[in-house]
Amino acid sequence: MTKKESVSNGVTVYTSYSAQNYDKSPDAIVILNKNNEVLHVNDSFESLFKYSFEEIKKKNINQFIVPYELLDEEKELSKIAIDRHIVRKDTKRKSKDGKIIWVSALGLPVMIEKEEGVLVIYNDISRTIEAKEKSDEANRMKTALIANMSHEFRTPMSAILGFSDILKEELTNDEHLSMIRDIHSSARRLLNTLNSILELAHLESANFKPNFSSVNLSVELASLSKVLKNLAGNKSLSFSLDIDDNNCISYIDTDIFNQIISNVFDNAIKYTHKGGIGIRICTKNEDGKNWVFISISDTGIGISKENQKVIFNEFRQVSEGISRNYEGTGLGLTLSKKMTELMGGKIHVDSEIGKGSVFTIQFPLARDTIVLEQNKTYNFSGLPHSELPDSKPRILLVEDNKTNKVLMKRFLQNHFQIDDVSSGKEAIEAMPKENYVLILMDINLGIGMNGLETAREIRKMPVYKNTPIIAVTGYALAGEKETILASGFSDYISKPFTREQLLDVLICALEKSS
Repeated sequence: MTKKESVSNGVTVYTSYSAQNYDKSPDAIVILNKNNEVLHVNDSFESLFKYSFEEIKKKNINQFIVPYELLDEEKELSKIAIDRHIVRKDTKRKSKDGKIIWVSALGLPVMIEKEEGVLVIYNDISRTIEAKEKSDEANRMKTALIANMSHEFRTPMSAILGFSDILKEELTNDEHLSMIRDIHSSARRLLNTLNSILELAHLESANFKPNFSSVNLSVELASLSKVLKNLAGNKSLSFSLDIDDNNCISYIDTDIFNQIISNVFDNAIKYTHKGGIGIRICTKNEDGKNWVFISISDTGIGISKENQKVIFNEFRQVSEGISRNYEGTGLGLTLSKKMTELMGGKIHVDSEIGKGSVFTIQFPLARDTIVLEQNKTYNFSGLPHSELPDSKPRILLVEDNKTNKVLMKRFLQNHFQIDDVSSGKEAIEAMPKENYVLILMDINLGIGMNGLETAREIRKMPVYKNTPIIAVTGYALAGEKETILASGFSDYISKPFTREQLLDVLICALEKSS
């Protein structure tokens, strides 16, 4: 283009053109009249699309380089350009040899010898798109691998921990009891290690997305307290929870928040040998912004100033190498920091050698109407449920793994009548035969319908529209719970679990449905 007539509303209008100004452009350029007929192309256009100018001169460009499925879209874009609007779009084109090419197209309305036309610039972005597709596919494979590994580790671990719990109650020989306790603690250590590694990999994958909602953190801490108190009690440590503000609302992912608190608390337990651990929650203003502050303090060994700089780094601990004194991967605090920052929060530590540490976690305050009931007494499980039922309600267990089926029946046999099936098809066939008050369902049921599909079919039966369906699964990564609950499940418990945890979930579900 050589002579610019006017510029108005971002539209450049030309009265004449000269090929020599754009023939050497690395981008493919074509000039079209208002009927989409080719008036000129540059060398890069011929190179990209394999058509010579003589082959397509005065012919409609669409029949040569636009894939059939995009013809309607291209006609609409051409009309927009002719109407004196600039058009930008990433789309597909095809070359003479049939190869599909991803291009970034820029359409500019022009005047050609007093007639309307369009100048189109095509930038080949095929390599960029291909690289993105490969990256997306790699992320999908990584996510699938992590989910499968999580399931495959958790399912057998559920049996190891569950049966060792049962044996601890039934064995009387001291030597055998010592062995089974070692088996249980070693399995728990292995599970914690695997969980940390898998969670870190999942957190760093492109598919990780928190499920944000408005949450009262005071209520969440009250719900966590029984577990935390028991952990402290197991090591003969005291525990306290101070709630200074009953209305500590923040916009977060509940499951991720619970994991952050658990990771930091586990760290405090590990390095504290006497005294106790306390948690305090309050709200205050910092730098003109309102925050929820959660401090977890311990009377442990403390952390030097030098080590405070590295404890949030991956695989780092205060004691390292062959002389290290404590178990663990060194990932708990790394995960906590990444998760906290992912939700717009901060975490830091204040500590002194020999006196203990205070980890402070803060999230933006978002005042709302979710309040902690002033007159309600929170037991430390966070489950204000009644005693177990005197009669034995009938429930259905849908589980294809024989070992886990035996374990759950042992856990529940004193409180429920349990029918069991191994597939989704068998579950659907069993539903009309009995009046089940609750259904326990694994997600991965092998060949045939999975647990999600089975739950959706059961929900179509009027009599079971509101019956509690509890997912019992090894799929426990962040985001998987939400997917499961959206498929018609009432609640969710991840493997492995204790008898008490399973009973808590069942009783709570039954109370909600009554």
